[in-house]
Amino acid sequence: MDNGETGIDLTPRTNQQSATSKWIPALVVLVIALAVVGLIWFLATNSQSFLEADKAVIEREELGDKRFQLLGSPTTNAGSEQTFVIGEDEYTLFSIVFDGVYVDVVSQGAPPDLFDQGIPVVLEGNWEEGPIPVNGYFFPNGANDGWWFATDRILVKHDNDYREDRVDDAENRGQLE
Repeated sequence: MDNGETGIDLTPRTNQQSATSKWIPALVVLVIALAVVGLIWFLATNSQSFLEADKAVIEREELGDKRFQLLGSPTTNAGSEQTFVIGEDEYTLFSIVFDGVYVDVVSQGAPPDLFDQGIPVVLEGNWEEGPIPVNGYFFPNGANDGWWFATDRILVKHDNDYREDRVDDAENRGQLE
């Protein structure tokens, strides 16, 4: 039988892939690589570690208005005489100490129930320079150097899950001299 008579073409065909199918694996690898790079960047720029008050004061100029966490122990109990309402906002003013270095703190809101003199706290916020929201206030047992730490979050030592070695160190080094 002659192939020309039946109309069937028996010539071997070459495998033709479309140009887009070659790019699909490369595109998937690129998307995964970008996701990994984005995740690493996000974690690197948004992770926070805390600085002891003495180190934070030394690095104050470098930190600028960058948000970070600050470790120290309150020098006084936060009582009603340290809480002020200005407009719609409530501020609590106190100082912390670490290794004999004092930092004045302006906290937006009231401190948590466990907040007490000598119990280490981690404050989340940033440095501010200049007048505090309460005109003429003098921080008892404070730095009163024109710089203050603006915070809106206070974490207090409460159990053994807290990094015990650093908190014990803070208790020892965060006492009034």
